[in-house]
Amino acid sequence: MTNSSIEAEAESLRSYHRGSDVRYGANCPGIIELTFMNRTYYIALTGSIVNISKSGCLFSSDRTPWATMPIDQTQESLQRLIDEKCHVYMPWANTHRTGTVRRIRSFIVGVEFDKKLKESTASLIARLEPGGPRVFSPANREKYNHIIPFGNKWPNRQIGRIHSL
Repeated sequence: MTNSSIEAEAESLRSYHRGSDVRYGANCPGIIELTFMNRTYYIALTGSIVNISKSGCLFSSDRTPWATMPIDQTQESLQRLIDEKCHVYMPWANTHRTGTVRRIRSFIVGVEFDKKLKESTASLIARLEPGGPRVFSPANREKYNHIIPFGNKWPNRQIGRIHSL
């Protein structure tokens, strides 16, 4: 087998297992809003987008209230509690998307976007690294990483400020 045929076969296997667009590793701050099934409560988690493509992202947060649940119980119980519709904010790229929660674990939420991102936007988000001139500060810290009554969601829609150091 030639190098090109080996590479083609490897890419074929990767795309078969991946089932989506090109994925980029990322380390960009993000916010995901999850609503509980009864629509009485919601949570806005702050964390990082650790993987992104045109069709979705992988969101990571160590501030989830369910982080202490046993790993084998997390998926099943959370899928019953959390509505599959969500909203993902990517403040450094000044973009957001609604989506569907495809998997949820102790620290990870996998989201498929309802409307695909442009390839250039996904690539831009992947290139954004912390420690540079970008800082993200939530405008209203008490609204994040806590389960809050749904009625308190709408009055303050300001997500946060982006400023240079």
